[in-house]
Amino acid sequence: MKAVHDKVNIVPLLAKADTLTPAEVSKMKPKIREEIKFYGINIYQFPECDSDEDEEFKRQDQELKDSIPFTVIGSNTVVEAKGRRVRGRLYPWGIVEVENPAHCDFVRLRNMLIRTHMQDLKDVTRDVHYENYRAQCIQSMTRMVVKERNRK
Repeated sequence: MKAVHDKVNIVPLLAKADTLTPAEVSKMKPKIREEIKFYGINIYQFPECDSDEDEEFKRQDQELKDSIPFTVIGSNTVVEAKGRRVRGRLYPWGIVEVENPAHCDFVRLRNMLIRTHMQDLKDVTRDVHYENYRAQCIQSMTRMVVKERNRK
C-alpha cells in the first residue's frame, strides 16, 4: 500500500470476513485504521458533508467512514437460502450471504464505489493523483535536460 498510496485511491478492505467473528472484526477495524495512520498511508478520504445536508445523509456518511476497512466476503456461487437464491457460501452451520449487511460491508462498499462517491473518486484521481504523476514526469524530464546541458 505504501508503494501505491500516492498514485491511486486506496479503499481498505478486510477480506474473508466470514472467517472472523463479529468481535474479531470489531477489534481488527480500529487496529487497521491505526496502522494505516501510523505508517502514513494515504487512503481515500470521504468528502466532508455540507452544513446544509439533512441528518440522514450525515448519518449515512458517518456510517461509511466508520466502516473502513470494509469487510467483504467473496463468492462466485449462488446458494439457496430460505427459498431464495443468493450469492454466498454454504457452511455446515449456515449460509454466509455476500449481500447481507449483517454479514459484511459489501453492499456499503458497492454503493459507495458505484452510486454515491464515484464522481469524487474520479475527481481525486484526476486532480490529485494524475496531476502529481504529471508533475513528477515534467520534473524528471527537466532534470534530464539539465544533465544533458551540463555535459556539454
